Amino acid sequence: MTFTSEPVLAPAEAAARIAALEQALQAANERATAAERRLAETVAIGNRATAPGTNQLLYDLPAPVAAHDLHGQLLFCNLAFALLVQRPMASLVDQLLSEVVPTTELPMYLGQVGRPGQPVSGQLPLLPVAGKPPRQLLYRAQRLDPPGQTPYVLLCALDVTEQMQATAELRRSKEKAEASAQAKEAFLANLSHEIRTPMNGVLGMARQLTKTPLDQDQQELLRIIQTSGEHLLAVLNEVLDMTKISSARLELEQMSFDLRESMEVALQPLAVQATEKGLLFHATLLLQREPLPRVMGDAYRLNQVLINLVSNAIKFTPAGGSISVGGYLLSQTDTHLTAGFRVTDTGIGIPENKLDHIFEDFVQAGTDTARRYGGTGLGLGIARALVEQMGGTMQVESQVESGSTFQFTVTLPRAKGVETTPRPVLTDTGALRNRRVLVVEDNGINREVVRRLLQGWGGVVDEAEDGPTALRLHAENQYDAVLMDIQMPGMSGAEATAHIRRHPDPTRAQVPVLALTANAFRSDLDRYLKAGINDCLTKPFKEEEFYHKLVALLQLPSAPYNLAQIYELADGEKTFVQRMVRSFLLHIPPSLHQMQTAAAAEHWAEVARLVHHIKPNLIQFGVASIAQPLQLLIDPPRPGDDDQMCRVAAVQQLVRQVEQVVSELAAEMATVA
Repeated sequence: MTFTSEPVLAPAEAAARIAALEQALQAANERATAAERRLAETVAIGNRATAPGTNQLLYDLPAPVAAHDLHGQLLFCNLAFALLVQRPMASLVDQLLSEVVPTTELPMYLGQVGRPGQPVSGQLPLLPVAGKPPRQLLYRAQRLDPPGQTPYVLLCALDVTEQMQATAELRRSKEKAEASAQAKEAFLANLSHEIRTPMNGVLGMARQLTKTPLDQDQQELLRIIQTSGEHLLAVLNEVLDMTKISSARLELEQMSFDLRESMEVALQPLAVQATEKGLLFHATLLLQREPLPRVMGDAYRLNQVLINLVSNAIKFTPAGGSISVGGYLLSQTDTHLTAGFRVTDTGIGIPENKLDHIFEDFVQAGTDTARRYGGTGLGLGIARALVEQMGGTMQVESQVESGSTFQFTVTLPRAKGVETTPRPVLTDTGALRNRRVLVVEDNGINREVVRRLLQGWGGVVDEAEDGPTALRLHAENQYDAVLMDIQMPGMSGAEATAHIRRHPDPTRAQVPVLALTANAFRSDLDRYLKAGINDCLTKPFKEEEFYHKLVALLQLPSAPYNLAQIYELADGEKTFVQRMVRSFLLHIPPSLHQMQTAAAAEHWAEVARLVHHIKPNLIQFGVASIAQPLQLLIDPPRPGDDDQMCRVAAVQQLVRQVEQVVSELAAEMATVA
């Protein structure tokens, strides 16, 4: 069996081709509009004739012109019309239009043009001549009623055969290009599903294994499994990101965030990686005398750019080298802020003849670079595309064996107010205990992963491997939540959810539904939400994300802290998590005591210094409730400010909430020690 296919276009090339075809179609439509204007002018000339055949001007017009009575008998035609229908001009007079126009088209045409009133426009085919395809006319006709004469119709036409054929070909090409782009997206969606679904089982079971007694060799083997799985997902995500960017379907979030804080969070784990490799790491974090305003934008994508550049610097800089990362406020107005970022390393550098190509998809500085250092060659292309989508630019300077400097700028609107986003919860707070959950998933391994997690949190689990079974169980039992796989044989998860929403019992019809999907395209997620699904979680999911979304759906209280970033940085190493927590418990309480002492003495500049010192740790440990007091205390008061009572209350609130975090963290560490 053999298969043939059209040449596959790259996503960017396909998008460019579709755009070019759309421009060509628009130009064709503009030409058609211009042709109609010319026809209108010709009709206006004909209207000034007193009777058919009496105006020599009609004979001399280059456009085909004819006159016929209300029954379709030709009274007059000019030379251009005779040439168009390829008949002698003398033989056409007194002939019926059916001699040159298909009889199937005539009744409608005569009915339209025979009515008094405004001119009528349309398209009319001619009969084929000498076996050639029929010509297509764009016409404009008007009934004329000269005093004392028989009414007749003046017909002016343009031959638009080639133009219509070209437009049809353009439309077919555009549809073909769009179908090709849709096929590529469908292929990537299926590829994503086929990879993410088993990887959810692999990584989920690996996470469960970390909770069992393991010797040192087993822990190392498990770490390799987790690292390899995460690497595979990173490659898949890069391909999906580039596909979305190339098809102009990557949507940027518009959320309020602190630019300096975002940079700190992105760089903290990278600083650890650089130090572990033996590199000198230095960062300048948008420091200035005046406090930076919050901005609107996509903090995740901005961090993605920064992390990509710094990760490359770490990868391509040998031990003993150095990396410098800088963030600089370039300008600000009442409405916008422009910041610049620079990443400089003393690594291997990039040859001059490669600098123009390193931002291209799947391109690295050389094949030996790919073999030695790994990677897909997509990261820099994604980074520059993200910066450009945010309205910025990216440049690079490099010298072989001396290092490279990447820099980019972004302009972001100021945020009008302070917004805080709740961070995911990792540890079990008992919020899901005795909650009954229906798990709908056709993959047995993934059902096992979800069941183990839910039962570990004290949940009661029922399982269904398809939509009909899920609907039967839903009709028989009262559930607190439904976890719904989307892509199942037979009835999809979206269809099953639609059936649930139509249940006659309002309580059961409104049960929270969390979709577990391997589809990573925003358009798919939006479609699921419109089908009645409350929220979506992309496979393979992290344990803390799963817990957070489920707790949020049930509107249950969550823990005062979140170790998600710590666990992600630890990459499965429990000892690393324990070291980080012990460091937090060791250093934060003394800082709180110093802060209380400074506040009692009204030394607010010292309070601001201490808050700025502990803020990155509080952010990294997911203490989301301290955003408001931090915002007030991190900037020292200005002369004339009368907010001392508010500052005292903010210190008390901050100390109280952080002391609760310290207490619960210490208790958790005692249970796992």
